[in-house]
Amino acid sequence: VSLNTLVAYLRGKSLPLWARKTFTMALTAGVAEYEIGVGKTLNTPYPLKMIQAYSEGIITNSRIPIDIISDREYNLMPWPNTAAGQPVQLAYQPKVNSGVVKIWPAPTAQIASQYKITLIYQRPFEYFSAGTDTLDMPEEWYLPVIYKLAVLLAPEWGVPLEDRRMLMAEAKEYLDMIDGFGQEEASIYFTPNR
Repeated sequence: VSLNTLVAYLRGKSLPLWARKTFTMALTAGVAEYEIGVGKTLNTPYPLKMIQAYSEGIITNSRIPIDIISDREYNLMPWPNTAAGQPVQLAYQPKVNSGVVKIWPAPTAQIASQYKITLIYQRPFEYFSAGTDTLDMPEEWYLPVIYKLAVLLAPEWGVPLEDRRMLMAEAKEYLDMIDGFGQEEASIYFTPNR
């Protein structure tokens, strides 16, 4: 239980490259909202965070970027059923073990037959269900996980407070060292406002 609790905590810690997943969804004419998660309309592990989305032409192989917007921004758009065309915006609403992908505008029948949408997102880390399961993280995360687990279990095992403080400090050090390791490195460009 403690190990799975720790895995759940680490889900929200960062946006590691190794937990990114790509999923291609088919469009349905006039449909703007799709449930995503195992056993849902979009049958894949649900996204923790949506990173990128684009439309891809089935015939032309052209890619059209889709802006990821907040749920608030999506709710202020003209009602999806009154606008139809090429989806250019997407909002993601996470739920418990699933989520809802909302696109705007809803695709027309022609767009739905000629385009698909590719989602790039952070998937949840896998929980342990058997003693033979392995950690769903790269090797460099093993030490931080071991120390964070030791911190969680220390009160249960009666570890003295001073020793727990030392464990906490070591766990923080290991987690801080590895925290930025899985982040994407990219350039940033600034241009003057004209």
